[in-house]
Amino acid sequence: MFLMDNIKREIKRLVMMLREKGASEEEIRELFEVEQRPLSRLLVTKDYRLLIGNERLEVKMRPICKAVYLLFLNHPEGIRFKELPDYREEIGRYYRSMKLSTQARKKVEQSIINATDPINHSINEKCARIKEAFLKVMDAETATHYYICGERGEVKRIGLSRELVTWEQKESPPE
Repeated sequence: MFLMDNIKREIKRLVMMLREKGASEEEIRELFEVEQRPLSRLLVTKDYRLLIGNERLEVKMRPICKAVYLLFLNHPEGIRFKELPDYREEIGRYYRSMKLSTQARKKVEQSIINATDPINHSINEKCARIKEAFLKVMDAETATHYYICGERGEVKRIGLSRELVTWEQKESPPE
């Protein structure tokens, strides 16, 4: 923290010097513009691991969160939370394929119902955990393209271009 404060103070001092030497505010602002890095590819493996970029950095999350993520990834047009019950079967296929007999069937089914019930706030928690998982492996600005976003009551979607997404399966994702 001490180093960060020193750097900030030094930057302010240098900006003041630039102003004193006649640099315009526009010139100073241009110095702070950060060049947008190209987004990395997202690979969804056959066993539904999420790997980012050439270095294949894995984004780890619980299976129910991953099932929610895959649902939204498979629907670039987005989904309103109130419409989630219509997608219960699809999210169930993802989740069951990841949870093969590791939990009691009743618990698996209840997790699917909770995640697709717009009145139960479980979906908000899942989206927060998905966001958290991406923030662990990339900077905040880049991560916004990869996790589920949208205004309250509006369509939620993943902004990443689907041209950057590869599903390792031979056929398209479960429908």
